[in-house]
Amino acid sequence: HIETAILSSDDLNKKIIRVSSDHGNEFGIRLDKGQQLENGAAFFIDDHHVLAIGVESQHLIVISPKDMDEMGTTAHILGNTHKPVVVKDAKIYLEVDPVVEQVLAQKNIAYTIEEIILDKPLRHVNLTAHEH
Repeated sequence: HIETAILSSDDLNKKIIRVSSDHGNEFGIRLDKGQQLENGAAFFIDDHHVLAIGVESQHLIVISPKDMDEMGTTAHILGNTHKPVVVKDAKIYLEVDPVVEQVLAQKNIAYTIEEIILDKPLRHVNLTAHEH
């Protein structure tokens, strides 16, 4: 028997969370150090029950840089805004933000706004690789 809990992408950053399944059951999830929730994660409740994690879709800015120069410029701009991002398949994803949209337009960097289901949460760049 599979039960599903649908989370926001922000919830994927949590190490301890209480979720409600599509069957109305509540479960507590506590992840070990180094573990992270992802879309499609599964937890075995017992021999006959599994809890599957899904992520709700959200509108995101999607940037597909045309070359490495534009990728570098875009990364520099977004780094200065301190916005969490996901980079996947040569695309940059981040939350819709009018200030970011304005800066991208000023720099002539093409972007779209799309409804996306993220597999992993938006993250800030961790330059020190230090985790708490």
